[in-house]
Amino acid sequence: MFWNSKVEILRRFTPQNDSVCHSEQSEESNLIRKSCYSALIVISILLSVLIMNTIAFAHHGGVSSAFGPGAPIETASPLALGKGNFLIFEKFEYVPFEHKEHAEPENIDTFTFFNTVFGYGVTDALSFYGILPFASKEQDSLGTSDGFGDLGLIVQYGFKLGERDGIRGLYHFGPEDSYGADYSSDDLKMSVIAGLTVPTGTTSNRDDEGNRFDMGMQPGFAAPSFTIGFAASKMIIPHFTLTGDTSVLIFTETNDGKPGNEVRFNAAGGYEIFEKTNGFLSRLDIIGESNFLHLTKDMNEESEKENGSGGSILYLSPGLRAIFGKHVSVGALIKIPTWKDLNHESEQQGAEGLEEYRAIVTCSISF
Repeated sequence: MFWNSKVEILRRFTPQNDSVCHSEQSEESNLIRKSCYSALIVISILLSVLIMNTIAFAHHGGVSSAFGPGAPIETASPLALGKGNFLIFEKFEYVPFEHKEHAEPENIDTFTFFNTVFGYGVTDALSFYGILPFASKEQDSLGTSDGFGDLGLIVQYGFKLGERDGIRGLYHFGPEDSYGADYSSDDLKMSVIAGLTVPTGTTSNRDDEGNRFDMGMQPGFAAPSFTIGFAASKMIIPHFTLTGDTSVLIFTETNDGKPGNEVRFNAAGGYEIFEKTNGFLSRLDIIGESNFLHLTKDMNEESEKENGSGGSILYLSPGLRAIFGKHVSVGALIKIPTWKDLNHESEQQGAEGLEEYRAIVTCSISF
């Protein structure tokens, strides 16, 4: 699944505490922390460039790790890693929120996510992924809540409706699907995905006034979550691949309540505009995605539903994916909330559908 991955199989299957510890901090410490974050981002970009210029590699699709023809960025790809192959995937996401008068002076300002994923192909059809998320969340007047999120595990099993040994049928992925044999490019490729998280993330951060941040501002969820999904892709015409996926993410309850469950439907089209097999830049794709999200209502500590939460959102998302050599893939995507139907929208702020945009950058390395 990384392919986004999210790896969306990534973000999607690894919950990002997107709903709405520090002890009291001085202005100076806030400036120092922000400077450190800026330096971390710059160093990460420089390291990515360095890696892409010094490592040469093969080319497989996956959870948003995004190898393979027309691999999307936010939509999950069904392509598996291939037997004995490893994947390192990094996803950066920046989310600025609209400010609302009713939330003054404590508007949620921005969320920043870093997801690091490690994958291994047990067989040509079966892949495992481990996910380590990090989040930094800023709220006006109250400061920043940052830390590691809950560790995640994803299992992906790939199969296809296509040809093997000259006979068409339903098969699990084989070596020809890992190395991308020409005769398998027209097959309908599919995968089922299952995952869970364990509550290892930070849940006790405090704001600048010494009070504990709300559940939605904590990096972790303090309880396990479970996900199941399905993805499929097919080359429709030469150079154009259509990919779709759907998934359900279920949260379990804690003493502080429970975030709303998530249902997602995504569709993506990828069109190859450049290819040079042995070049430094071996492939460039234009990506267009449609990402639908439905959220059920959050529950409070009394197990009562919060009316000012949840709803449905449609994002339209243009992007680009570049393949360097055979083993490095870089993607960029802007998710724009285009339509929404939120429950008691006038009471919500800092939630999905009320972003200005979501900017996503991914980098994948397979070997």
